[in-house]
Amino acid sequence: VYAAGTEHIRRRSQRGFRADGGWRWVARFLVVELGGGPDNLALSLDAHFRPGRRCPRRTRPHVLLGLLVALVLSIAAGCGPAPTPIPTPTLEPPPDPKATLAFAVANLLSLNSAAFTLEHQIGSTELLPGLVMKKATGVVDIPDRLRLMVEAEVTAPRTFVEINVIIIGHQAYMTDLFTGQWRMVPPESLPVNFLNFGQTLASIVKAVTDPALSGVEELEGRQIQRITGLVRSEALASLVPGAAEGLEVKLELFVDREDGLLRRVLITGPVVNGDVPETVRLLSIDDVNVPVDIAPPE
Repeated sequence: VYAAGTEHIRRRSQRGFRADGGWRWVARFLVVELGGGPDNLALSLDAHFRPGRRCPRRTRPHVLLGLLVALVLSIAAGCGPAPTPIPTPTLEPPPDPKATLAFAVANLLSLNSAAFTLEHQIGSTELLPGLVMKKATGVVDIPDRLRLMVEAEVTAPRTFVEINVIIIGHQAYMTDLFTGQWRMVPPESLPVNFLNFGQTLASIVKAVTDPALSGVEELEGRQIQRITGLVRSEALASLVPGAAEGLEVKLELFVDREDGLLRRVLITGPVVNGDVPETVRLLSIDDVNVPVDIAPPE
């Protein structure tokens, strides 16, 4: 039994065999030759297998069969196809925070409408002397319609009040602090105005320095990228009334990984001179580009 490419071994081995076969060690190969004579019987695998020595011819038939099977399986295993390699998973590179913020800015500049909430987790914002804002909730229909509700507190005597604001074009309406009745007011007299909501947020995001990816988390069933950075307090003037100049404020921006929309902004640190050092504000943005209906008060 010879493997392919071993003809030189066959020629060397046949010089030592008779017609009835035998076996021989040639060049570290065990060569088995089956003869064609009537006396040819199976070969034996036993202790007589040593290089240069012939094998007895009259041995057990099943031993030869085992030898042939072993040789065939060995050759088949050596010539079989190579195993299919297991592909190594490709790791997705981390998002580029600058590119993520640039995409968020483009989305904010094309904003049509949104719902939002600006609340103080720690601290408050002074709107007027003796009146501080705790929370503002509203919807904006860009470019000229806004509905806003402000939850505020009168400091002395301590009283919680609610202020409602509606802006339609050049007309603005606000409820009276004490009676709750609607009255028309000049738009520039409003203590808060989020009419240019998309532009306001876009300018804040563009002013962020040293952006860094702080993590990816699931928020309301969506994958959100958290990007931290710093901004000067004056960049927040359109969002936080009375923002001072020259204060360094930490921002954490929550950007939707799929559509690049800004979903939250966590503002940590003083923005107004009267803020306590541990002041924290949270802006949440929802219902982006969902149609809204804002009408004048009845």
